[in-house]
Amino acid sequence: MYQGPIIDAHTHPMLDPENQIVAAPHPPEAYRAVVAGSQIRRAAAITIALGGDLDRTRARNDALIRLAKDSDDFFFPVCSVHPADGQGALREIDRVAAAGAAWLKLHPNTQRLDVADPAVTKVVRKAAERGLPILFDAYSPWDANQPGKFVNLALAVPECRLILAHAHGPAFPELLIYDVFARYPEWGRNVWIDISVTGVMLANSPFAGQLAWVLRKVGVDRVVFGSDYPLDDPLAAVRAVQDLGFTDEEQAAILYGNADALLKSAG
Repeated sequence: MYQGPIIDAHTHPMLDPENQIVAAPHPPEAYRAVVAGSQIRRAAAITIALGGDLDRTRARNDALIRLAKDSDDFFFPVCSVHPADGQGALREIDRVAAAGAAWLKLHPNTQRLDVADPAVTKVVRKAAERGLPILFDAYSPWDANQPGKFVNLALAVPECRLILAHAHGPAFPELLIYDVFARYPEWGRNVWIDISVTGVMLANSPFAGQLAWVLRKVGVDRVVFGSDYPLDDPLAAVRAVQDLGFTDEEQAAILYGNADALLKSAG
């Protein structure tokens, strides 16, 4: 079992009552209490922007940037915009990039956006210009074409770094398209896979070996760990990586090395 440091690349600490997503409050200090004494050394703090309220978007992003500073960078800020805000969203990307954002977050389900919308492409292109990886929620039971839309987005903006949260959920075999594209020299391997929720859901299940096999085909160097706290327990999510059958070397990449490289390359 891997014994080194861990980066949790997917958490939702509650910074105000509007951020509460489960019955019990889950402020940043609650997350830190859960992981105290564990190997987790850093964690993403994610917000999701609502469309049509740029003042609220700026306030939420500023709260994350303050949290990162107040936590001595234990938390790193994953800021957000809504593509429907047009030029305002693009200006906000410039602003948060200058202020210290680590990544950008887009959530097709919560934000009710289509990955194929040209406005999304503009946001992704702007984030890439500012050196920000983009963490997408990447499982929609309402859009069967979404996996292909992410492929098209990665091809349309080859300079971007897309992180697909939840590994397409039950549709995880769709990730094999990235193994196919890896056979072509022009493919930039600009897609990473966040295994939050799906890793815990499938560990110790009949599908565990299949998920691990698919992720190895994509490339373990493109897989990052996340817990989706407070929806899943961070320590259970860590155990799931071992339970999926990954070697110590693979665990080191998934639990720490890959996210650390993405963070160091941001900006």
